[in-house]
Amino acid sequence: MDGDKDFLKATNDLINQDLSPSTYPELRNNKGKADYEKKEQLIATKIAYGKDTISITNKFAINCKRELSILINKNGPPIIINVPEIAKIYEIFKRNFVKIKIITEVTSDNLSYCKKLAEKYDIDLRHLGDIKCNFAISDNREYLASAVLYESNPIPEVIYSSVKEIVDQNQFIFETLWKNAIPAEQRIREIEKGELPIETYLINSPTEALSYAQDFIRSSNGGFSNSIPTGYLKLLSHNQTLFQEYLNHYKYTDGKVKGPIRWVTYIDSNKENIELIRKFLDIGVHIKHVKNLPPLYFSVSQNQCSTTVEDMTNGEMFQEIIHSTEPLHILHYQRLFEKLWDMGIDARERIRQIESDIASRTIRIIENPLKTIQYFIDLVQNATEEILILFPSLNAVKREVIIGIIDLLKQRSSENIRIRILSPVIENVKEILFRTDVAYNKNKARENIICRGIRKQDELMSTIIIVDRKHVLATELKDDSKLLFEEAIGLSMYSTSKPTILSYISIFESLWTQTMMSENLKTTNEKLVQSEQLERDFINTAAHELRTPTQAIMGYTEIDKEIFGDILEILKSLEDERLKTNIFQLYNHFEALSRNASRLDDLINNLLDVARIESNRKNSLQLHPQNLDLIKEINTSIRIEFEQKLKDKDIKINFINDCLDKQCWVYADRSRLNQIINNLIGNAIKFSNQNGKIDIIIKENISFSENDNRIKGTKNSEIRGDGESMQDSERSERAELLIAISDTGKGISPQIMPKLFEKFITGSDTGTGLGLYIVRNLVEAHGGRIWAFNNADGIGSTFVFTLPKSSSNISDKK
Repeated sequence: MDGDKDFLKATNDLINQDLSPSTYPELRNNKGKADYEKKEQLIATKIAYGKDTISITNKFAINCKRELSILINKNGPPIIINVPEIAKIYEIFKRNFVKIKIITEVTSDNLSYCKKLAEKYDIDLRHLGDIKCNFAISDNREYLASAVLYESNPIPEVIYSSVKEIVDQNQFIFETLWKNAIPAEQRIREIEKGELPIETYLINSPTEALSYAQDFIRSSNGGFSNSIPTGYLKLLSHNQTLFQEYLNHYKYTDGKVKGPIRWVTYIDSNKENIELIRKFLDIGVHIKHVKNLPPLYFSVSQNQCSTTVEDMTNGEMFQEIIHSTEPLHILHYQRLFEKLWDMGIDARERIRQIESDIASRTIRIIENPLKTIQYFIDLVQNATEEILILFPSLNAVKREVIIGIIDLLKQRSSENIRIRILSPVIENVKEILFRTDVAYNKNKARENIICRGIRKQDELMSTIIIVDRKHVLATELKDDSKLLFEEAIGLSMYSTSKPTILSYISIFESLWTQTMMSENLKTTNEKLVQSEQLERDFINTAAHELRTPTQAIMGYTEIDKEIFGDILEILKSLEDERLKTNIFQLYNHFEALSRNASRLDDLINNLLDVARIESNRKNSLQLHPQNLDLIKEINTSIRIEFEQKLKDKDIKINFINDCLDKQCWVYADRSRLNQIINNLIGNAIKFSNQNGKIDIIIKENISFSENDNRIKGTKNSEIRGDGESMQDSERSERAELLIAISDTGKGISPQIMPKLFEKFITGSDTGTGLGLYIVRNLVEAHGGRIWAFNNADGIGSTFVFTLPKSSSNISDKK
């Protein structure tokens, strides 16, 4: 007989024996059976121990006719399969077609028992993690429970009850747990494929935390990553069990090597920690040092993660751990770790820095504003040579007053500590520093504090203090409107790193130098303004003083000119040749004197105009505009001023007038208009060659670009262009006349062109370089524009200016 048949026969014999009348004499007749049932009803709740538990359990099984709901911990399935007395009961259930539902914790250890249980007894099995109690409910009438179950051992004690309230309550608990449990097939598949159920729960027992940590390392075949505090290193040095798990991870298993373990942690100068770090580096753990770890420590693998906020300062075991297999949680911590890993430095390099004292140059982020205040005070108190401070605002200074920094600075200055302060509100800083303490103001210690102002900068948001060129503290300004230090600032940065300190010193010294340059520039500018004013006053005075004798000379030359005219008529009838010669020589001297007197008068007038222009007074040129016929004014100037010069050089003047009438009316000052015309036509004649030509072009209602050299031979529509600017449009709407004077001379030198209309710029050996400067200002005073360019054919140049067209009717003008 094979094993299965033997097991089945033995089970049937046992069942028949237990149900025989000899086993239960009180069941031999109906009356006895009724008495027994009545007796059992009186036993509402009972606790049984040892062998009595089998009797109670058997009776519970016999009474179950329809449904059986069971909640058992992970030790339950092995007991059902391996304990004969319990296995016999499940045979009874199967023969009686009892519908059985079991909730248990399916683990890798009890996996085979769970599968056998579901297959052998046709049980509806579900998984729920971390079950701590054990009970069963029969037909919603009876309750059976056991406090503990030991794997493959009989039940040591049971609690039985038929009290309806107890039964109903536990039935409700079971149904609730049943809804939250997952099918056993799913859990079995997860275990067999190495998957974990998607869940998140809290572990709040050090014993369970240790067991969990061991399981985490064992199950992470693909490796895992830790962000850990230095206290974790002490835990590993105290707990050899957990340390052994790390060693086991790197052992070969079935010819395979597990994935790598990576740590990020803060490595300090503690020798014990460094030695432990070296030990883990030697066994294969990859470790990096990160200066500012987040306060949440975690471990993450491919399919699970765990977190804690405990820093385990003294190496104690975790008190609480949050475990999760949620994919989003895992992804979050994987990405966080990678960021920390990328910003970290190799542990061996960190240890080298510590041992070579490089690591003593720290950079520390301070999150607590109260700690920042303490750093600030300590730095000022411990300064031995120099303190450099930059205050970004007045409120920043007021906050320092409240926390006592200003008084402390005054105290340190009396101890011969040099203090330099920069701020855009430096006058307020000086007032706060020195206004109240009369004794301090008289003390030489005040000389140790130097304050300088800088320009307000929007990006300047930090109060910065540099002490002895060895320490720097920079605070982040969060809300400058707050007067309490802890409310106004956010993060702060403290550093003893030489490169960092040098960067801040460079910024401070650059701003300090700028203030010195600014003060020097301000002084120089004031002197320059005074010098320019003296220059203008001198020119104005000199011009006026020269004008008086010059006017006298000009007046006498006019009188003498008439006298010489009469004398020259008389000379025609005289026969004394010597007298004639002397008189002609005297006349030539008179002509030279008259010509130079005229030049001197022009120079004086120009100097006076320059003085008026640069006086910055409104209407300094004293314009008296009226309606003038532009063509008439140009012809008059040519006839009076240039007729002889044009004949001497045989230069022809061509008028190109696009006005519909023979008259073009402008609104201008007659004297100043003639000054403009005379200067431009005079220059055109001066720089034109013999037998040259001058074109005077007048165009009406035009918008013209100063960069455009299209004048001669173009139509009005071509000059305007299609893309005129708004400014041009406004001028066009204002109605302007454009006057261009083009010559055939040598053109304008490229060196002179960019500054053509500035003072003392000339292309002539005899000119003063004031003419075009005055012309430009005269044109602009009329509301016009002026510009110049060399002609496109390479011969000569063209000067163009605009004047406002008269808005009155022609009849009015006449």
